[in-house]
Amino acid sequence: GFEHLLTPSKITAWLDCAHYLTLKHEVEAGTRPYPDQPFGSFARLLQDKGLAHEAAVLARYVEEGLRVLTVEGKARGEAFVAWADRSLPSLEADADLVFQMPFVHDGVRGVADFLERSVDDGTGEVRWEPVDAKLARSQAKPGHVLQLCFYAEAIAGATGDAPQDLKVSLGSGRTETVGYEE
Repeated sequence: GFEHLLTPSKITAWLDCAHYLTLKHEVEAGTRPYPDQPFGSFARLLQDKGLAHEAAVLARYVEEGLRVLTVEGKARGEAFVAWADRSLPSLEADADLVFQMPFVHDGVRGVADFLERSVDDGTGEVRWEPVDAKLARSQAKPGHVLQLCFYAEAIAGATGDAPQDLKVSLGSGRTETVGYEE
């Protein structure tokens, strides 16, 4: 069946245009045709650049010697919720970094680019901190932080432990960190 879940990107777009979600949901349900994209090639170029940036961030983690667990992708025809449930054991893996972790939390779905393992030196407690790769060069934007807050809530819901920091790996190579409190 059709999954009617929000994503952080849809929420951010809704903040810019309240009618956006209605139109988007109609397209997803098949009751409205997919709009012509006059800037389709430009949008694809941006998407390709975003994927290249994400790959470069992943390569930096590997070069640092981190143990990376790449979550198995969604199977053809598999519901997003089922994929997210199937992927939950990844949060118990002995890895330094989880790549492409799907979450569903409070009716919202998303795929975290990276989750970094953080271990408290005193207690040994393990927490996962979300890191999103974004092409923005100078600073994290409000939509980026909103997306990271969703991942933080989803991590807390899945593990019982909220992250302390949210991170954006910027196109400039710099990482911006935002403190998180539930």
